[in-house]
Amino acid sequence: MHLKKYLLIGSLLLTLTSFSDTHSTTPNPILTRHDKEEAEFLKIAEQFEKYMCHLNLPDCEGTIVADQWVLSAAHCAELVVEKFNAKRKHFVIINDLEVEVDKVIMYNDWEERQADIALLHLKTKPTDAMQGKLYVDEDEVDKLIYMVGKGDKGDGLVGVNGNDGKQRGATNRIETATEKWLSWTFDHPDTQTKYLTEYEGISGPGDSGGPAFILKNDTVYLAGISAWQDTKGGEEGLYGVIENYTRVSQYIQWIQEEMTGNGSESEAILRVAPSPDATVYKPKAIDIDSKTLKQYVGEYVIKKTTLKVYTKENDTKLYLFVPTNPEFDFIATGEHKFASKLFEGFQLEFKNRENGVFNELIVTQPEPDGAFKAVRK
Repeated sequence: MHLKKYLLIGSLLLTLTSFSDTHSTTPNPILTRHDKEEAEFLKIAEQFEKYMCHLNLPDCEGTIVADQWVLSAAHCAELVVEKFNAKRKHFVIINDLEVEVDKVIMYNDWEERQADIALLHLKTKPTDAMQGKLYVDEDEVDKLIYMVGKGDKGDGLVGVNGNDGKQRGATNRIETATEKWLSWTFDHPDTQTKYLTEYEGISGPGDSGGPAFILKNDTVYLAGISAWQDTKGGEEGLYGVIENYTRVSQYIQWIQEEMTGNGSESEAILRVAPSPDATVYKPKAIDIDSKTLKQYVGEYVIKKTTLKVYTKENDTKLYLFVPTNPEFDFIATGEHKFASKLFEGFQLEFKNRENGVFNELIVTQPEPDGAFKAVRK
């Protein structure tokens, strides 16, 4: 099982020393067939935009299914639980607005139980949002589905090719439905199969927890939740890989009981809320000009892994990209020092300045991970 879970705080840098640099480090969501115009995939996403919830982790998606409820993957929700346990509040993004999460419900030991599904309760009803209906029928096989997300983009020939923050959509056709999973293949356009769709695609890294929608009589139904991908021994995102989404129809009773507050008291179910004294993590920023930011831009290497530092928005914001992870947004907090916008304790410090550029990058995460030094390429 290859869960599409990012190696984030606590494990990101421990794995840097063992990664092989097989992925592009150029940050450029959904992986699509290579022979169609990108505009078509952007257009597909537009019709589902108001059903979407970005979990703000910075990866992972969810779907609004009731006034104050979002359905996503458990392996995404557990990152929110970690924040709650650290006495921090968490906010998701719906229609570009922050909405606070005040409860997470998921299966305990979800990975062993393979119930990769979770509910997030919102403190307030999101503004101008739409709700996807739960797909209750068990006739999913052969149905056309629509996937949407802001994760990494790419196509079936090149695989994963970074992230540009745009929301894309793609289609596929369900091939199998088991007790827990809906599955389909990323088919090459030349493949002679009834399952090939005009705007063929699959979800990419960062799309975890996102939806597989089925349209019936102009109504949007949530049939699946992005969970994991079988790469068949190759790389993620290439033609031939198999997508596996949590099968929503098999959890209807559980979802409805939890949303109505009638869930059974069981050790199998984890229900977590932020503590009353939870606070919001916001690093104290200092002003920094674009000329100074440009000094940090470049590629830095830890063994065989390349980390890329770059700017956006007219050189006003600094980002870090690590292979197989999303891009991380950093805020200047001191002289040559930066803090992650989202993850407390995730920091950058640039050292050894020569000829207007810095040659060393110190990346620090909370204990026990500590600090790692990367050298300019």
